[in-house]
Amino acid sequence: MALVLSAELMADRDAASAATPLPIEAELVARTKRGDDAAFAELVELFQNRIFNFVLARVRHRQLAEDVTQEVLVKAYFSLNKLREPAKFKSWLFSIAHNHLRDLLRKRKLETTDVEECHTEHYVDPDTPEKELKRQQTREAVWNALVQLKPEQREILVLCDIEGLSYREIADIMRVPLGTVQSRIFYARRKLRVILSGEFSYMGEEL
Repeated sequence: MALVLSAELMADRDAASAATPLPIEAELVARTKRGDDAAFAELVELFQNRIFNFVLARVRHRQLAEDVTQEVLVKAYFSLNKLREPAKFKSWLFSIAHNHLRDLLRKRKLETTDVEECHTEHYVDPDTPEKELKRQQTREAVWNALVQLKPEQREILVLCDIEGLSYREIADIMRVPLGTVQSRIFYARRKLRVILSGEFSYMGEEL
């Protein structure tokens, strides 16, 4: 299931990771701490869309997700001196997003299951239009399945299967035991597989 998510829904994750190796992130953090705002602008460019997709998977409201993303990035900028290990910037940033979302949803008592249309990313595919159409249909099927999960299940699958964070990193972000993370991912993947089986059967394909 992780292979489906990574390869079809967010096919560019590996390319993004290859283009931004960990030492560069750490260097950008160090430069920002020295007062180089251009370095933080590069960090924003690297992570803004990823934070947006993470937030959107939880709230399913595009304008709200955009607002929350900006709030998270601003908070990260002013809190950056608290980050003791620059190499952990990614998990630290997602931790800020997770905590910000938790506080927001508690305050607003936001209903996350009855809002806007789902959001899908579009990528340029050098293959034939038929292959691109098939890939797009697959991505949309996966996203449609994701939004049928509980918000906390969507959140944990985005962190694990799309962002590629380790179970330990996710446990630190969500402040839950490692075993809880493993259990939540197992049941979320199992439910997603059941939903996707129906989606692909409808499309005349096998999962």
